[in-house]
Amino acid sequence: MPETQDNVLMRFLNEKLVPFSTKVAQNQYIQAIGQGAMGLMAIILVGSIFNLLNTLPFEPYQALLASSGLGGVFTSIYNAAMNFMGLFMVASVARSAAKSFGHDELTIENMFLALMGYLILVPLVVNDAGDSLVNLNYLGSRGAFMAFIVALVTTKIHIAVVEAGITIKMPEGVPESVGKTFTAIIPAFFCALLFGAVRFAFSFTPYDNVIDAVYTLLQTPLAGLTGSLPGFIVIIIVAQLLWFVGVHGSYTVLPILFPIWFSYLPENMAAAAAGEAIPHIWNISMYDFACNGGCGCTLGLVIVMALFAKSQRYKQFSKLVLPCGIFNINEPVVFGMPLMYNFTFIIPFMVTPILSLLLAYAGIQTGLMPAPTGIIGISSMPIVAYGLMQGGWQIAAYQVVTTIMSAAIWFPFFKVADKQALAEEQNAEAAELAA
Repeated sequence: MPETQDNVLMRFLNEKLVPFSTKVAQNQYIQAIGQGAMGLMAIILVGSIFNLLNTLPFEPYQALLASSGLGGVFTSIYNAAMNFMGLFMVASVARSAAKSFGHDELTIENMFLALMGYLILVPLVVNDAGDSLVNLNYLGSRGAFMAFIVALVTTKIHIAVVEAGITIKMPEGVPESVGKTFTAIIPAFFCALLFGAVRFAFSFTPYDNVIDAVYTLLQTPLAGLTGSLPGFIVIIIVAQLLWFVGVHGSYTVLPILFPIWFSYLPENMAAAAAGEAIPHIWNISMYDFACNGGCGCTLGLVIVMALFAKSQRYKQFSKLVLPCGIFNINEPVVFGMPLMYNFTFIIPFMVTPILSLLLAYAGIQTGLMPAPTGIIGISSMPIVAYGLMQGGWQIAAYQVVTTIMSAAIWFPFFKVADKQALAEEQNAEAAELAA
């Protein structure tokens, strides 16, 4: 008997896609990058809020900021949060990498070793007065990708030296904090030698320094792969397929993309603050737009469920999942309804995110809404509030329109499932009465 299309698809997903995605999600390097990136959410959110406060387009408010000096204070907070992203990133990833590789006891020392290694690579210029100066670009978005590399390399060196026992061991009775300081000396020496050698070697290249080389040869081409509509559609399809087979699609694809999206954020925020066009529109916000109300744009589904369910099963279930959907949390829907392995809902589950993405892209291209800044860490904010944070009322309005659109798409498919659930309940009730 020939295989059905469903069977062929499921065999491909279970035999090819799921094992690959599981390996990616469990990869220690990917985990270190993802967890390290998430560790910066507070700093990013604070910087974004003060950038928003500094750029509200209300003339009397702007005059107050200028006359009171608050504008300068808000700008300083924004600069501290955004213009040192490379430094924050190398420290955060180094910390999470030590944990990811099973050495929680090395986290603090590993952070400082990685910071040292990164700063060794940062080029300096000397002004006419003889002062050594640092270009902030190398501490911010331009060096973000290099920060991941330095953090991971430092961690591997640190752990290798410690596990090999090549450390300075203090006698018993010495406080643990002092002993750990001496333990890090030899790993610090190896890291300094390595990154010093890298700096020296790249001084003979056309790039002059390794940060510019990585930015030109690696960071920019990788950004180009996801910096287009077709590339983003592929990302969304892969994530949705993973969700469908019970794998957390967002947790699988996002850590891979975080290095690129973090490098966009300072430039996008600076453009927004200056009232200029956003240079990198294919940022995390575009992914969030395709997940309006959760992966699959399921806020529309739970609203339909709450308003139109006839069966007790879905009436009661909607009371549980609607509050979650408002905050873009839809694991209860995916795993509890369930949507995974449920071919009744596969069409809206796969199609609605792509249509949401296309609608956002069309709105940006036609000027109906601005490009989003790509603030990371606010994906759990309700629609409208999220849109206001990412660029203005037009994006908030787009989210409302998208939710209505997704509800319309989900409606006929839900009615099929609800009708079946209602029939099952009626049959069960009739059987109980007959007994």
